[in-house]
Amino acid sequence: MLLENKVALVNGTGPNIGIEIVRTLAREGANVACMDIDASRAEAAATEARAMGVEAMAVPANSTDPEAVKRAVDAAVSAFGAINVLVSSGSITHSGTILDTEIEEWRHVIDVTLTGHFVVGQAAARQMVAQGTGGAIVNVASTSGHRGAARAIASAKGGILNMTRSMAIQLAPHGIRVNSVTPTQTGIPVAGGTSREDGPPPKNIPLGRWGRVSDQANAVLFLASPNADFITGIDVPVDGGLLAVFPSE
Repeated sequence: MLLENKVALVNGTGPNIGIEIVRTLAREGANVACMDIDASRAEAAATEARAMGVEAMAVPANSTDPEAVKRAVDAAVSAFGAINVLVSSGSITHSGTILDTEIEEWRHVIDVTLTGHFVVGQAAARQMVAQGTGGAIVNVASTSGHRGAARAIASAKGGILNMTRSMAIQLAPHGIRVNSVTPTQTGIPVAGGTSREDGPPPKNIPLGRWGRVSDQANAVLFLASPNADFITGIDVPVDGGLLAVFPSE
């Protein structure tokens, strides 16, 4: 197993991509600390991980609160002895343009999505540096971080991409690799309780289907594993070719 005897902290363990990342890391042998602002979501993810035969715990925390995140990291280290992998996927979105987005809405998106990644990344990185055995950090970005959007001025995903590159440079001397993955529309329920895959295939994705949570989780697993031991500071688009398409085509 790729992550046997490793400890992973996953920030953002709700339905969709987050909980699938927990399942995938656990399937490959990692013990998992599940962090989410929603304690029930964190515990549900930990329960799924334990069902795969590994140790897991819920560490509920608001990712924008440095003290709460520090307590969560300390709890994970107390239980498992170390943190070897961090996957940070917590985020929120807001639909609004430059003309109608209020400053409070802007600040909330930036705080949760960008600042939250910084706070969790800093706490985990400090722990990894103290351990002295390196580590791997994977941030979850979005295609919205690569392109503008007609209805989302408050996007922090572009910041995640550049923060990932800076983290990679700054943490490389400590043997800590930092990368990101870029999902596109993935497994998100739509009106009526159905999923995108129940409807027509997307016209703008060259591979002709919507993303699946397993697509994203497997990319995260690769970047977190020893198979990516010489890879740092990159973003892996897991988007079916969406970003490769000229917009007018």
